[in-house]
Amino acid sequence: MSHSFVKRNCFVIWVLCSTFACFSQLQASEVDELAKLHTQRQTLAQDKKLVLDQFQNASKECWRKFAVNDCLANARREKYQQLAPLDLHEIQLNARQRELKEIERQQRLSDKASSKGNS
Repeated sequence: MSHSFVKRNCFVIWVLCSTFACFSQLQASEVDELAKLHTQRQTLAQDKKLVLDQFQNASKECWRKFAVNDCLANARREKYQQLAPLDLHEIQLNARQRELKEIERQQRLSDKASSKGNS
């Protein structure tokens, strides 16, 4: 084996190791953020369930009153007002999750391209 061949292979191995090290750090932060998003999503689902349960109870109470339609309209209005910020938060979580998945996809593509370039 020639000296330049060994030197070139050492360089390729060094590049691959540093790439994997950066990738593992990036993946760790992405995994942490995805775990946080999952936790926030669970909390959001619990909050929505609470609002919907309150609406269900309010609707049942409306049927005991004389002015049922007005009561139901007020209950629906209150439900939508309480759900609006939760829906906005869910949209933001979805956007961030799409960003993380795109970063992961780009990383996979770049890794695939670099492995093809080394072949």
